Amino acid sequence: MRSTLSRLAVVLSLVLVAVVLRVTDANPAIAQTQTIGAWRVSSEPVLDGSAPEWQSIVPIFVPTTAQQVTPPMGGGTVERVAVRAVHWEGRLYVMLEWADHTPDYVTDRYEAFSDAAAIEFPAEAGSAVPFVCMGQADQAVNIWQWRSDQQQDAPTLPADGYVDLYPSTDDLYFPARAAGNPLSQGDRTPVQNLVAGGFGTLTATDNGELLGHGLHSDGRWMVVYTRPFEPSGELQPTFGGEQPIDVAFAVWDGSKGERDGIKSVSAFTQMTITSEGPPRRSVAASDDWPAYTPPNPLVGVTVGFFAVLLIMAAGVWVYLRRGPKETNDEEQ
Repeated sequence: MRSTLSRLAVVLSLVLVAVVLRVTDANPAIAQTQTIGAWRVSSEPVLDGSAPEWQSIVPIFVPTTAQQVTPPMGGGTVERVAVRAVHWEGRLYVMLEWADHTPDYVTDRYEAFSDAAAIEFPAEAGSAVPFVCMGQADQAVNIWQWRSDQQQDAPTLPADGYVDLYPSTDDLYFPARAAGNPLSQGDRTPVQNLVAGGFGTLTATDNGELLGHGLHSDGRWMVVYTRPFEPSGELQPTFGGEQPIDVAFAVWDGSKGERDGIKSVSAFTQMTITSEGPPRRSVAASDDWPAYTPPNPLVGVTVGFFAVLLIMAAGVWVYLRRGPKETNDEEQ
């Protein structure tokens, strides 16, 4: 009878541990650092981040904090970004997703700012990791920035507005356009291909085949970027090798006054191009974001510690309960 009770106690203890781990979504063995997998897919990915093909992929959640390195400092509205990456026929696709209940599309006045997001790579893949904020003189960075206002049609003049009529359409009468400001060009694009080698050196370069599209739905932004493995210009990394790629992310919340250096930024993490297919959920996300809650390492370690203590206590209890019986058997 005592033996049966002992075994039952051990089984109940293990069941209790399993229930606690399941309820808290904790994994005691989870690594403290994560690698983003760029998975191989068999069909061309769409630029719609809400599509089931994207939403069914299990994301990697990258924490972000306020930029506190160089003025203007601040931000930090977004606490984490969900990252998914795939590749198809020599093109890399990266999707960023984050919570934002107030989409900001229009920058028609000086105090209005756009929602935006950026991906940053070392200009030379496999090189030493550069400074995360705009790189440095001997280690440049390549930045893919998406802006929601550049994805909209050009703003129209309000009914009570006024504008001078210039006698010519020559760039002489449009200084920003003549200076090469990418935001002033006629061929608007939602993504900019930028390079930098330190503060104050951010420069627009030829977009090449860099594409991107953002969608706001259910209180979150979903932005997909894509570029061929082989770059079309200088200071842009080549993808597709076995060497992990260093990558960092940034997000701006326009309605919170975030612009320039006021933003949410991540540290550099790594992305690996793999020939394996992506890990997927059986059902695509459709409810409150994020439908998939990432494991919490701190909770996992804490729960794992108490689980070990519980198992040890159960083992001691079983030992103490069985001890007297075995002693009596030897005396007989």
